Amino acid sequence: MSRIDTYLNELNDPQREAVLENSRPLLVLAGAGSGKTRVITTKIAYAVEVLGFRPWEILAVTFTNRAAKEMKDRVTDMLEGIDVSDMQIRTFHSFGAWLLRRYGSSIGLSNTFSIYDDEDSLSVLASCYPESKKAELSPVAKAISLAKDMGLDPESPELADFRRDHVFRKQFADYEKKLRQVGNVDFADLIGRSIELIESDKQVAAMVHRRFKMVLVDEYQDSNMSQFKLLKSLVGPHTFVCVVGDDDQSIYRFRGAEVENILSFPDVYPNTRVVKLEQNYRSTKNILALASKVISRNTGRHPKTLWTDKDGGEPCKLIHVSDERAEALRVAMELRRNGKYDDAAVLYRTNAQSVAFETLFTQSGIPYKVIGALRFYDREEIKDALALLYILMNRNDEVNFKRMVNKPTRGLGGVSIDKVLDVAFSRSCDLITALHTSVEEGLLTGKAATGAAKFASLFDGAELKLQESNSEALRYLLEESGVVEHYKEQDIRNKTDKTDNLGTLVSTVGEYPAGKEGLGLFLESLMLDPTMIGHKDPSDKAGVSLITMHNTKGLEFDRVFITGLEEGVFPGRSSESDADIEEERRIFYVAITRARKEVFLLACSRRTMWGKTAYQTPSRFLQEIPRDLVETEGAKRESSVFSAGYGGFGALDAKRMRGDAYSPAVRKGTGRNANIILSPVKDFTSKGVQSNSAGDASGAFSLGDRVYHDAFGEGEVQGIKTIRGKEMVDVRFATGKISTFFSDKAPLEKLARD
Repeated sequence: MSRIDTYLNELNDPQREAVLENSRPLLVLAGAGSGKTRVITTKIAYAVEVLGFRPWEILAVTFTNRAAKEMKDRVTDMLEGIDVSDMQIRTFHSFGAWLLRRYGSSIGLSNTFSIYDDEDSLSVLASCYPESKKAELSPVAKAISLAKDMGLDPESPELADFRRDHVFRKQFADYEKKLRQVGNVDFADLIGRSIELIESDKQVAAMVHRRFKMVLVDEYQDSNMSQFKLLKSLVGPHTFVCVVGDDDQSIYRFRGAEVENILSFPDVYPNTRVVKLEQNYRSTKNILALASKVISRNTGRHPKTLWTDKDGGEPCKLIHVSDERAEALRVAMELRRNGKYDDAAVLYRTNAQSVAFETLFTQSGIPYKVIGALRFYDREEIKDALALLYILMNRNDEVNFKRMVNKPTRGLGGVSIDKVLDVAFSRSCDLITALHTSVEEGLLTGKAATGAAKFASLFDGAELKLQESNSEALRYLLEESGVVEHYKEQDIRNKTDKTDNLGTLVSTVGEYPAGKEGLGLFLESLMLDPTMIGHKDPSDKAGVSLITMHNTKGLEFDRVFITGLEEGVFPGRSSESDADIEEERRIFYVAITRARKEVFLLACSRRTMWGKTAYQTPSRFLQEIPRDLVETEGAKRESSVFSAGYGGFGALDAKRMRGDAYSPAVRKGTGRNANIILSPVKDFTSKGVQSNSAGDASGAFSLGDRVYHDAFGEGEVQGIKTIRGKEMVDVRFATGKISTFFSDKAPLEKLARD
């Protein structure tokens, strides 16, 4: 028996069916815990060993670098003895970077371009409008990014509907002009400019279609519209395309993910075969019964029902407690009863909810770890070090040049820097050459000339060091620029460890091949997957995992505690439309299906947030759970949680069905919600929050509406427009900040009119 036969025999019938179908477009609907990674990797191995695909003819795309690495490792093991180094298994953005570095010259990109994050992009925009404060330009930068994600450019006619202010088109155009002048891209460009490249260059399009004869996309339910468009551009007339995902696990709508992409796949690709993976290998029957009942309430989904050969297992438990401290105590009691901390997870909707658990676990001696996105590269000292490396890679990088040319201070003020920039522009030379020229021709004198000459020489020296190793080049830049000394002084003064962080970065960059190619690979890896560089993986630490429901995607634990099951917490207070509620219900489904053996659901009678105590109404999702699927304990055991009177509230019946920590002291409601009272704490605003009755079912905003945003405070709706069928609102806040939101996703509370 061949090894591929062995792999096929390990699959169940639907899994095997998905592997063997290679003649037409394929949609694999893979339920939670159904073994989709095994299916994808076996499909790739089958394509190489049986169908004769060469490794470099296969492109597999997923959404995290960790998932891509795991997939590549598995395929390498399965195809032992076959060189799969040229097989492209990447994230969408990593693939975009790969494509643009190789063929971007066709659209004017150098292969040494840098990838700008949000802060860098704002700096580019600010350089176009030096008279404006960054705080004023921040919403403009966000709007530009949003416009790019929607496939718009400065010339798009639809831009007039995107933002009502007449200067936005010019701001967008100026930003794009500057970005292209410095030769770099922002994060949205990795997708958008890849589409531009394929659509504008027939030779590149032909090469892509000729090379990638098989294109697979994992976690397709998380794709956004631009990624959907990129996939379409990658699929040629003879390309086999397969997408794998689960519409029931589409939980990133706030990032622009479109569940419609996976729902409409058979319409976009005629003759699509749909294979459902419904056998779950993770959870017990009781857990799956609970999860299936929850998700069955969603209407926008492909019907499917998970099942398992496992036993029924422990009954799921619903626990009502008095407040968040009691919630943490009850979880701690269950954890101590079992004693196995490493296989347990506490899930919550927002990071703020972790405080009670962290505090109590610390006091109780329960080991724990908080799992989330660690953005090591966002620290000031790391950004400075990276800026020097970006300049070393691209001497036209104006954003990073302006960040570091006078840091630490070396006598180059704004006037001197402008002179250097003028030289670079007028003579079409790079910024380091412009520094040398400015000194040689006497445009800079005194301290400015000395500082300019020293800064310019840094990069000539670093070029030589780069031939030895990347670490030596970075160490040279940091020491000779004075950055190390600068942060040593801060560490002594503030008892920080910034120089240690710089040392970590020096060590990390040394793990990549010496030279510009290896350095470029490091910088690209850091930008595309910044979460773990410079850090040990927190999931390797012993203890209970504390994690948001969004971050738990892809993980599994023996025992899962789902906390904060109260209206306004979960679903969140900004969840108003039916689409919002379906998204929240999918999040609940994902949380439940993380559990292998036990699920605990917890809800508080009152909760203190931002210094205010609110009496809570149990989450509407609890009403959707039949009595026989959970064991209930606590004050609400015989309450209306399971009665018809509690439920029946659709997404838009009453926007605020409970008082919450941000609202006035008393609010009237109907039925079960009429007695909701808040503690008499002075609230943030002087106005009552307007109930959104069924008569306001559209959820739309009107010009002049007063609104409230948790982060930005009070504001007023100043613009409403529709673009590509989606309504958007412009809000000016009391701080002067202007932000744009999709109406159906806006985290805004309508306030009563004066």
